[in-house]
Amino acid sequence: MQADMWAEIRRLFKIETLSVSEIARRVRVDRKTVRAALQCDVAPPPPRRGGVLRSSHLDPYKPFIVQRLAEFSRISGVRLLKELKEQGYPGGLTVIKDYLATRRPRRSEAFLRIETQPGEQAQVDWAHCGAIQIGGAWRKLSLFVMVLSWSRLMYAEFCLSQCLEDFIGAHWRAFQFFGGLPKKCLYDNLKSVVLSRFGSEIRFNPRFMEFAGACLVEPRLCRPAHGNEKGKVESGIKYARGSFLDGRAPTAWPQLQMDLSDWLKNTANVRLHATTRVRPVDRFELEKPFLQPLPVHPPDTDILRAVKATSQGLIKFDGNQYSVPSAYVGQILTLRAERTEVRLFSGRQRLTVHTRSYERGLVIENPAHYAGLLAAKKAAHHAKSYDQFLALGRGSPAAQALVETYLEGLVRSELNVFHHLRQILAMAEFFGRTEILQALTQALQFKAFGAPSLQNIVTQQRAARGLPEKTPIVIPARPEWTQAVIEEQNLQIYDDLFEDLPPERKTP
Repeated sequence: MQADMWAEIRRLFKIETLSVSEIARRVRVDRKTVRAALQCDVAPPPPRRGGVLRSSHLDPYKPFIVQRLAEFSRISGVRLLKELKEQGYPGGLTVIKDYLATRRPRRSEAFLRIETQPGEQAQVDWAHCGAIQIGGAWRKLSLFVMVLSWSRLMYAEFCLSQCLEDFIGAHWRAFQFFGGLPKKCLYDNLKSVVLSRFGSEIRFNPRFMEFAGACLVEPRLCRPAHGNEKGKVESGIKYARGSFLDGRAPTAWPQLQMDLSDWLKNTANVRLHATTRVRPVDRFELEKPFLQPLPVHPPDTDILRAVKATSQGLIKFDGNQYSVPSAYVGQILTLRAERTEVRLFSGRQRLTVHTRSYERGLVIENPAHYAGLLAAKKAAHHAKSYDQFLALGRGSPAAQALVETYLEGLVRSELNVFHHLRQILAMAEFFGRTEILQALTQALQFKAFGAPSLQNIVTQQRAARGLPEKTPIVIPARPEWTQAVIEEQNLQIYDDLFEDLPPERKTP
């Protein structure tokens, strides 16, 4: 209750001796409020819990804010303002920030503010951002962030791993984004940078030091458990989460990276920085002359691996398989991978280039790699068919001479030998070897080469012997039962057959 109302109620009751009902009518409050005021002789009564509070434009939107905070606890007031404006919110940012302060109170911790000179330092760190679906696979998503300590200009990119090559590759693209190099880069004790640390004894990663030496950048480390020493990049990551990531609908992998670049250009680096009170892009114009020039020869940031080609002519990399020419099956090759390509080398000879895939479980093939293998396999299939056809005459010298003579005639007939042999072998499985050999004898007499002619002869032979027409039996539910079982026949009949022929009609 306000003091002026409390004083007026007491005056009307004590001086003018009005009743409680009359006082309530004049002051326009409930009679319970009048009685509560009269019971307090020294000060106004305290406000009752659950009392009516002054309404606010934000009241209808508070349930939405609570829901968004439950989903993304770090979402910023600026982003909420944008979302609420789309719903018709007429108020401003201050009311939202005040309400957020009541929903997520923060504990303050004192740190010493550290400032550096222009071009002196950049701060670097990773941020874990959950996972993203690419095709049918889920990949871990990380955010690489580099912030120039003086101007606060930020570079960021998404990566699907935190391997050393991705780490130094992101460094190089950050340096290209800035158009120059800081003298030092400050890190937490990242495994990509530090192999081991015991007190002041630090063992840096040799590959990373090669990169740092090529760029003439000095790596510096925070003290263990003193992440506040790189507070500028920590603040940059926190800002990226609240302003870009939190509350964002799922986005496809290539589009996510493009949206991040657009956010850096149009939001992050053009905002009025809370500490410097200057836009990072404007402050960077003053810092840029103090950056070191980029090296003339770009450093090697490719992923380098030794891989072995499998018996199928494939190598494994990053959850997928890539083809190599069949001549290099079983050999140890060198793989070089960048963001968009996978290249394979044998020594210094480049064998192939594939487009890099970030899905999982795919086989990326170049059909030309199997041309030589297919030709060799085709020749092997032909040779196998020849051997199977000649095997029809095994067990009898006369039958062996018969099939060899027929094969020679089939080759001279300029027909597709392999095609006809496959059909003849199929007939042998279906009718049996005995009937096929009898048909070959008549085919040689009339010089009728080819599978169709042989099929007619077999049909005529069976009809002359009064045998019923034989048709294939197909059992879809049990296809293995349709395989014909050929009984071995006594081939002596052919020796007797050739003995009865006159000498001029015997097969040589």
